[in-house]
Amino acid sequence: MTLDEAVFARHSVRRYRPDSLTKEQVEELQAHIRRLNETFALHMQLIVNDDVAFSGRLAHYGSFRNVKNYIAVAGLKSTAGCEATLDERAGYAAAELVLFAQTLGLNTCVVGLTFKKTPTIEIDDGEKLELVIALGFGETQGVQHPMKPVTRIAPDYDKAPDWFKKGIDYVMLAPSALNQFKAKFTIDESGRVFAKHRLAYFSKVDLGIFKYFFELGAGKEIFRRSMQTLRSSDSI
Repeated sequence: MTLDEAVFARHSVRRYRPDSLTKEQVEELQAHIRRLNETFALHMQLIVNDDVAFSGRLAHYGSFRNVKNYIAVAGLKSTAGCEATLDERAGYAAAELVLFAQTLGLNTCVVGLTFKKTPTIEIDDGEKLELVIALGFGETQGVQHPMKPVTRIAPDYDKAPDWFKKGIDYVMLAPSALNQFKAKFTIDESGRVFAKHRLAYFSKVDLGIFKYFFELGAGKEIFRRSMQTLRSSDSI
């Protein structure tokens, strides 16, 4: 499965079978996380066989079941040499991880609140835990979230070039907190793309997620450099 195919196969899944991740899946996830941590100045960690983070009331309220594997997405609150905020970088990297996990045959769910911070998750001084990604073998493959009108996120969609439309089509399939899609994508006459978040819970993280999905659909790297540190972007 390619990342593009994963966009259409991926749906948020909250209930999982008790099956353990394979050794190969763990190794591939860890290697991918290391690369993303270096590129986007993050401190993401794969936690396996931990039944504490999703054992509380909030997880029960969120209908989570059998979540024993997850990725903690954390990072420095401020990073020199990086334009994007931690929220956006966390969302951008999380978007890549959920799709990569899908290519490995795993299901995921991006979680902002309904989990407990545990000692297993290492948070260094100056860092913030932004979110976690539940992952494993879902009881089902999930279902597509209700689609919002495309003009809600891209007012000029009908007049835009095909590559921009495809980017927005991918954004509409991305995970979004409470299915809000509180963001706006526009394109000017010269073809420059602008993306802004609207005021809402988790909207800055959502914007990072949307930017990744947009680039994948459009086939253009528009936002990626702003997510990277100077050191990692200069090495490309």
